[in-house]
Amino acid sequence: MTVQEVYLLALKLMGEESEDGTDQGYTEEYLAKAIGILNVLHTELLPSNVESVVLTHKEDALQVTNRIAKLVLPYGLASHLLMDEDQNRAAFFNARYDELKRKQPATITTITDVYSINSGLT
Repeated sequence: MTVQEVYLLALKLMGEESEDGTDQGYTEEYLAKAIGILNVLHTELLPSNVESVVLTHKEDALQVTNRIAKLVLPYGLASHLLMDEDQNRAAFFNARYDELKRKQPATITTITDVYSINSGLT
């Protein structure tokens, strides 16, 4: 999925998309704000062993799974975009974002014992 697709989903959640399902009527500054927010949220949702790319354009592809991009990111983005306008709705979207974020499966990785803490245990 792309930045634009998540942005449009967030606008739908906010009830702000135009009748044709686009972001018509919104300024480039609003999209730029959304891209900046998505850079943070996107990195937060990536596994810790994945280096995040910097999102700079609405056509940039996201590194998270399509499920996370469709289900989790729009709520986080909607929350941040509404923060200054409607704190009640922003709080709702943020709570939903946090709930969905916690439901994502954890990534199992190997831990290297660099301090030899477990060397004396049997």
